[in-house]
Order: sequence, then C-alpha cells, then structure tokens
Amino acid sequence: MGNDNEGCKIWFHADDYGVTSKQSQKILECYKEGALNSISVIPNSKEISESLKILDGLDPEAKIRRVLHINFVEGRPCASADKVPLLVDREGYFSKSFIDFFKWNMATSGKKRQKIKDQIKAELREQLRTVTQEHNYRITAIDSHQHYHMIPIVFDSLMEILSEEEFKELGIQYIRIPVDPLYPPLCTRDRARGLKPVNLVKWCILDLYAQRNRRQLKLRGIKSPVFFGILYTCEMKWETVNVLLPRYKAWAEKKGEDLELMFHPGGLSAEYELLDARNKELVDFYMSDNRFYEADCLRLLRHDMSSV
Repeated sequence: MGNDNEGCKIWFHADDYGVTSKQSQKILECYKEGALNSISVIPNSKEISESLKILDGLDPEAKIRRVLHINFVEGRPCASADKVPLLVDREGYFSKSFIDFFKWNMATSGKKRQKIKDQIKAELREQLRTVTQEHNYRITAIDSHQHYHMIPIVFDSLMEILSEEEFKELGIQYIRIPVDPLYPPLCTRDRARGLKPVNLVKWCILDLYAQRNRRQLKLRGIKSPVFFGILYTCEMKWETVNVLLPRYKAWAEKKGEDLELMFHPGGLSAEYELLDARNKELVDFYMSDNRFYEADCLRLLRHDMSSV
C-alpha cells in the first residue's frame, strides 16, 4: 500500500531493482531507513532469483509495491535471441535505442510493422512470465526502462498481451504514464531554472502519447498516477523534492489520483556488474553520485512526511 497521507496515496518508487543482489540490498535500505514503498524489477537480470529472496525476506507480505520494469535497453532478452532478432545485435544483446523504436512506430506499416510487433510481444510475454511464473514477484504494476512502453508500437503490444488468456488474471492495477504536470515546477522559480534541457526533450517526446495511452488504460480500468520524476530524472535530490512534493501532492489530490515519485537510488560498484558493460552511457547512469543523493532524499522523506 502506498503512503496514504490525507487521502492521496504516494508511491516513493525506485527503478532498476535486481541488476545485482548487492544493488538490490542498497535499494531496500531505502525501505528500511526511508520512505521507499515501491520498486520495479528488471526481468532479464542474472541475479533475479537472489534479488527476489532478498525482497521476500524483508517484505514477506508484499507491502512494497512490485512492478515489472520492461527492458528493451540492456542485457540479453528473456526470449531466446533467435526469436527476437530485430531487437538484438550479433552477440544477442539488446541493441535498439528509444529513437529506433520511435522510428519503427512512425515509419513502419503492414507486414513489416506486424513482424516488429510480433517480436516485441514475444519478449514481453517472456518478461512477464519471468516475474510471475518463474520468479513470483507478485507484481501489480508495469513501467519500463527508459520508458519504451510509452511508444505506441510497444504500448499497444503490451495491451494486447495483457488481454491474452495467460495474463488476464494478473490483476495489473497501475501502468506508468511518465509525464510530469508542468504547473508545480513552473510556479516555483528556482526549480524551473534548474530543469535540464535533456529532460525537457524527454518530457516533450513522452507527452506526444500521454493522453492516447491514458485513454486506453482508463478503458481497461488501469490507473496511471500523477508522476513526478521525468523533469528531474536522476536529480531527485532533497533540495528539489522537499520544495516540489507538496505542490505535486496538491495536484494529485485535485485530480483525485495517486502520486508516484521516481528515484534511482541503487548504484553499482563496478562496470562488470552491468547487464551490458559495453554501453558507456549506462556506466555513467548506474555509477553516478546522484544515486547516493537520491537515496539520502528517500531517507530524509521518511522523517519529513508531516510537512506534505
């Protein structure tokens, strides 16, 4: 259950759970010592079994919301590489960027588009099976690594998969729409000045499909909480969150919706721990000092919830 403060559930969420068991323990320290109450698990990790044991050992009643973190970004697919050749390189690692998927969505049709969708769906099925049948994470929600699921060719594939007989009974309650409302930061001058251009570009691209995808979720009775995290990706530090959280909470209450804050508190110690150490951009992403600052923010939030 989320933090239910004056009628608004707040999900203090950590992405990227399960890359390694050591990293998973770091993330769960933010539950033991901080406000964390939601995690999303990367399904194609080699240490997914060990990470589940750690999670269930600390949280046997699943009080932490458990989310599938769909991954087309890094590592090897859950389906065999020969079943998804369009998604991987010669060595069998995921190799298509967000922009590649974006171009597929914009520029393909007919049989070519269906072939791409068939491979996306094959991988989605295996990722779902991994966290439900092979390793029962008791997931109730879905999001994705670098938000690939927002692109219609992926989103529509996911909707079709969730309608299949095998997955109808999963009881998915939430799917993330990672587009922050602009009002809270824009009405807070110093926070608006701190927005990074790259995050504004991400916001603009994701916003193209936000209303479209929300409509589909509403038809299926699936919630999409108000989101706080894209505009400050990897910058969810105390000095930012402390100022803006009351404004985002007020916005969510006005809309009658839950609120989700996205953090990345689980850093890695060495390049070899990555799912694909060849990707130098991901090395910087996983080993950034900002992950420590975001973990500190979650700890501070535990003792400061009375202010929101």
